[in-house]
Parts: sequence; structure tokens; C-alpha cells
Amino acid sequence: MKKLFLLFTLSIFACQSPEKISEKEVMDTFENFFEVLDHDLSSFNSVVTDDFFIYENSRHYTKAEFIDFVKSFDILSSKRKFEDVKIDVDYNSAHISLKQYGEFLVNTPEGKVKLEFEWLESTYAVKTDGILKFKFYFSEAIKTNTTPVEEVSIN
Repeated sequence: MKKLFLLFTLSIFACQSPEKISEKEVMDTFENFFEVLDHDLSSFNSVVTDDFFIYENSRHYTKAEFIDFVKSFDILSSKRKFEDVKIDVDYNSAHISLKQYGEFLVNTPEGKVKLEFEWLESTYAVKTDGILKFKFYFSEAIKTNTTPVEEVSIN
């Protein structure tokens, strides 16, 4: 009887199929990544894996190097827009490719400037302890523009 019960229990669990990661979960995680990056860099570990790395403008950065890179800018404000977002998911991971447009007001030794970028990006996220986190990010600027703040009005 125990064997029959065990066989029955195993067959129930074997028939349950795991759920794929939803596109909503992917987008919520993606948006949270940039919220942390722009406003709460001390929480960066909560959105990336321990072995996270990024290729940013033809350079490889470890997680620590990337945090130092971001901290090197005196960013006063940031605005981001995402287009052509394509998401592929399975049961334990997600891949996103997109175009990102960014506008940043930055303090520099020469004064305030407005930096504008267009990037082609791709990222890979994995489930870690039930939470979707970014493992890899690729970002290459395809257009850039720098304008002294006196010549522009920041929206």
C-alpha cells in the first residue's frame, strides 16, 4: 500500500508542469533594475546575481567595477525610454533585447551638461532562489550627444 501511495504521489508531482516566467515579471524586474541603478545603487545586489557582469560600450565590467563606474558620474537627473523590447522566456530564465534612449543632466568640472544616448541592449536574467535577477547585460551606444546646459532646457 505504501508503494502505491508513493507511486500515486510521484505521478501527481510529475504531471505538474512548472510555469514559464511571465513577460510582466520580466518587465517589472527590468524596470526595477533601472530604478535601483538610477536611485538606489546600494541595493544593486538585490537585482543582479553574484557573478553579474556587463559589457558597456566595448568594455567588460565586473559588478564592482560597474558600480564604481556609475558612481563616478555626478548625475542630477535621468530619463529613460525603451523601444523595440523583445522578450524570450522559459521556466528559469529570460532574455530581453531593446533600444534604450537616455537623457542625463550631469555635473562636470566644466559645468552642467545634458548627455543623450541611444543604446542597443541585450540582457539575460535567471531565477535565483525564486527571484528573477540579471546575470549579464550588454549595452553599446550607437548615438551620443553632449550639450552644455546653458544651451538647452531640461524637460
